[in-house]
Amino acid sequence: MSTAPPAVLHPCLVRGLEELFGVAHEPHLEAELEGDLQLDSLATVELQVWLEDAVGVRIAPSGDAAPPRTLGDLQALLDAALRRGTATATPPRGSR
Repeated sequence: MSTAPPAVLHPCLVRGLEELFGVAHEPHLEAELEGDLQLDSLATVELQVWLEDAVGVRIAPSGDAAPPRTLGDLQALLDAALRRGTATATPPRGSR
């Protein structure tokens, strides 16, 4: 039995869209990054990096996964990273 994804966007995702790209309304989960929001692949990566910095986890799709196509896809990656708790911090050079 699977659980349904949340019906609303993660607040950081909404804030990132607004701060980076001026998206003043809250788009729906099915909004296509390229088609509906006019975000090319570079802008999508920029948003992903912004989210990583904002929430402190690394968002990384599995090696064979397609890049996110919709906001729902990106939110699913964010939710998975938050569940894993994968920290983005790296140890200082020379430390073990």
